[in-house]
Amino acid sequence: MKKAAKYALAMSVLYGGFSFLSTSATATIDLMSNRQLVVLSETKLLDDYRNPNSIVGSISGMQMVEVACTLNESNCLANTQGKEYIRIKTWMGEKWIEDDNKITAGGYWEKERDITIIKDMKLYDQPDVGVYSIAEPPKDIISPQKVHVTAVYNYLYKGAHTGKAMLEAPMWYRISTKQQGQKWIVDPFIPEDFQHKERSTDRVIKMTGNELLYDHPYEVEGKGVKATPGIVQAVASSIFNIKTQIYGWFKIQLQDGTFKWVKTFPLFESESGPLMQFDLANEKITLRTATRYFDIDGDASISLQNWLQPGSYVADKINEGWARIQTPFGWKVVNLDRAPFERPQGITITQEKVKLTSETITYYFPLTGEVFHKAGTFKDQDALSFEKWISPEGVNWYHISTYSGIVWVPDKPLQE
Repeated sequence: MKKAAKYALAMSVLYGGFSFLSTSATATIDLMSNRQLVVLSETKLLDDYRNPNSIVGSISGMQMVEVACTLNESNCLANTQGKEYIRIKTWMGEKWIEDDNKITAGGYWEKERDITIIKDMKLYDQPDVGVYSIAEPPKDIISPQKVHVTAVYNYLYKGAHTGKAMLEAPMWYRISTKQQGQKWIVDPFIPEDFQHKERSTDRVIKMTGNELLYDHPYEVEGKGVKATPGIVQAVASSIFNIKTQIYGWFKIQLQDGTFKWVKTFPLFESESGPLMQFDLANEKITLRTATRYFDIDGDASISLQNWLQPGSYVADKINEGWARIQTPFGWKVVNLDRAPFERPQGITITQEKVKLTSETITYYFPLTGEVFHKAGTFKDQDALSFEKWISPEGVNWYHISTYSGIVWVPDKPLQE
């Protein structure tokens, strides 16, 4: 079994090991984890669960309601005459509703946004759960396109309280369609949500020619194209979760300028993935940014500041994110995974003054997180920067010299 298959299986076992309850939709609500419930369709509000005639109104579906009890109270669930009831908060005060197939755990939110569908998806009149689970199977299909979302429903079965249940919970999206009106789709891959998860890398990989390439880090049946055999330098990587499975992907640029994604480690023996460790016949690779070099693989000490300039270098060995290259100082190794974070693209020369205070924290590099100076190191003073980099979040990073070394300092504290 391949490394990734073992990893994915291990994660599935990990999450599965904590699951003790049935996924039956008619199980009792677990108040330890399900503090909010979803009413799927109209249900009656009762003053007293023991009196079925104490109706004071009703709640229409779909909407989210809050359980009335705190975790330390035990009188939010009741059972009488073979029926179960839940006490909830309403605008009229605390009332009771019957815990039947109109009620599920999870959440429901009215939300307006546009998303892109990348594969054919079934269109449902209502989410296929609870009171709607006996509906006719959908016949309508929506093809890949941009759609407008009007609501999101996260379905959790009653009694759900495990990490596995939370990860596997279906996400339903209500969308507006021109011909059919409001419809529901379940668990779409949403490229707009994924884009911020890309992580830059300069890693070199070797395609065997059996890999399948996709437009997104997500497999769509019939949409993968065979890779061309050869050496490729990735531009980004990503770890992407689909329910309890974890997948790694690399983003590469093809000769025609388009970008595709290839799975890092296929899940099954029948699949093929790019090679991560291999020898090269003194072929050239590119350092896209200034990159630190070391004598041996794995020696990425943050205190070492020996840099190579961007450019093409002859390489003879690739070992995961490391490459052994010929330099003016002999054969050295570089960490291609860390390079874009230690010296990100877009650094400019500047001579701006930077105010240091007792709260200032400095870093070895802008994006790797290693702290050089902790808070309390400096007194109030000005420092002259010689380089500047603006992060995607709009943080201004300044490169300055201090009494103990050259460091990077952000213009405002970083959010943890």
